[in-house]
Amino acid sequence: MGRDGRLAPLYVLSFRLGKVRKASEAQRYSCKYEDLHTVPERLRWCRYRLGLMQKEVAQQLGIPLSQYEEMERGSCQEYPAQAMDKLAELYGVPVEDLLDEYSRFLYDGPGDRIRRARERLGLSRKAFAKLVGTGGKCAIGRWDGKRSVKRAGRS
Repeated sequence: MGRDGRLAPLYVLSFRLGKVRKASEAQRYSCKYEDLHTVPERLRWCRYRLGLMQKEVAQQLGIPLSQYEEMERGSCQEYPAQAMDKLAELYGVPVEDLLDEYSRFLYDGPGDRIRRARERLGLSRKAFAKLVGTGGKCAIGRWDGKRSVKRAGRS
């Protein structure tokens, strides 16, 4: 009670705590971003830096929580381009910085790279397939035949 017999207002402050569950995790993610080498490490580091939970990130991406968990564990076959574009925007980093070399290859579109390599050599699809030791109907031929998908903000 105050001096005049009235009650003083009570203010309740709330704030979000980071979700680091173990001291070893806190130490691991207190390192520099440049020292992280895998996509899952980079995704976790960025999420921890913003104090977000996996569930919140998945909701913002519009994907199931289980899919985002797989992305952070590194147990997915490839990282969906649309999800990576949204993550890069959310985390404020270029998408290329989130991905490792193999994931960047898939993100950029293997068909484009295969087609450019074939064209640099001046070969037809059939001649290129023979050069790399595959038959005429193979994944390389199907990738080479696809047109690249334009992503938002990319030319």
